[in-house]
Amino acid sequence: MATVIEQIPARSKYLAATFRTATRHCAPFNVSTREPAAVEYWCRHFDTSPQRLLEAVRRVGSNPDIVRLELRAF
Repeated sequence: MATVIEQIPARSKYLAATFRTATRHCAPFNVSTREPAAVEYWCRHFDTSPQRLLEAVRRVGSNPDIVRLELRAF
């Protein structure tokens, strides 16, 4: 039985090249903790305090999906 990755069409090799060259800093939706307005936004988005948000970002990085999971684990 083929895995999900083996079922991806051949044209996706062009998409994969895009993802390999991208860095986490060029992703448009990273959780930013540099600006107070961004911290305020993400605190409202995750319904959490700035301290919990900053701690989660410090632990797992700035990917919003992973930050959300980390905040749920608290």
